[in-house]
Amino acid sequence: MPRSTPPPASAYDTGSTFWQSGLTLVAIATVGMALKGIFARLVYEYGVPVDALLIWRFALAVPLFWLGAAWFNRHKPRTPLQRRDWIGCAISGGLFFFSTVCDFNAIHELGASLSRMVLYLFPVIIIVIQALQSRRWPLRLQVAMFVVAWAGIALLLLPGWHGGTVTTVGVAYGLGAATGYAMFLTVSQGIMKNLGSVRFNKVSNSITLLLVGLFLLPGMPVEQLALSAPAFGWMLVLVVFSTVLPFFLMFEGVHRASASEAGIVAMFGPVITVAVALALFPDERLGPLQWIGMVLVVLSIGGGKLIQTARANRGAKSAGSA
Repeated sequence: MPRSTPPPASAYDTGSTFWQSGLTLVAIATVGMALKGIFARLVYEYGVPVDALLIWRFALAVPLFWLGAAWFNRHKPRTPLQRRDWIGCAISGGLFFFSTVCDFNAIHELGASLSRMVLYLFPVIIIVIQALQSRRWPLRLQVAMFVVAWAGIALLLLPGWHGGTVTTVGVAYGLGAATGYAMFLTVSQGIMKNLGSVRFNKVSNSITLLLVGLFLLPGMPVEQLALSAPAFGWMLVLVVFSTVLPFFLMFEGVHRASASEAGIVAMFGPVITVAVALALFPDERLGPLQWIGMVLVVLSIGGGKLIQTARANRGAKSAGSA
């Protein structure tokens, strides 16, 4: 019998090519990170305190980060960390601890949607930090993005247009989370160049876990650490699908796609959070002014990504002409 002609390779590879695409991996990671506030709210509904959630989150996530780092770096030579690496990771771990404590308290106080929108002020705060470091005024476009972002946040936090209650404490936690995260990203950039993002994340999160044990665990009653089966189930979902996997997927996705393309996909994270929160939680309703505020915040994020892309392109052209 004559052999049947196999179909072209593309017929087999279409599905695998899609799932191996860098932008697909970034999109999946973005969805996972966007759902962090949703999963946290589901854990809170079982009466779990914020500090207990943080203790469990890092206690479960850090060993997984170590396993992931061992896998990704299995063929790389092992070099000991220098003193400056330990100091840098300690500073970044402390900033991440501060940002995370504020972040999950903001979720508890403001809900998933509003807390995400306030957190996404961090690109604007990074612009301010960079201006202070360089002792130069930001570009006009950067100033415009700053004004647009704060106008959006002001509309989001106006009383009377939401189902829940916007508290001063909640707003303070949200701003603290955004500021801490902006400082964490600023400090960590240089360290990642030396250690690599996977190794840096392993060490930095381990230091954050140590700080959680020092500052949160001693004051936590043992009975409050006991989780019901549903609460522990949502905790595992939070750790695996909104903490560990998104990092490695984003890391791999940025390697396969350009950073600018990945940034554009990631900017839709807050929109995903708001959409899911509105569908699941009756108290997270947005009024007309809040919808306008959300659009303004997303526009400011998009403007920040365009600025980063333009700078990266100018840097590439300068390097090419040198």
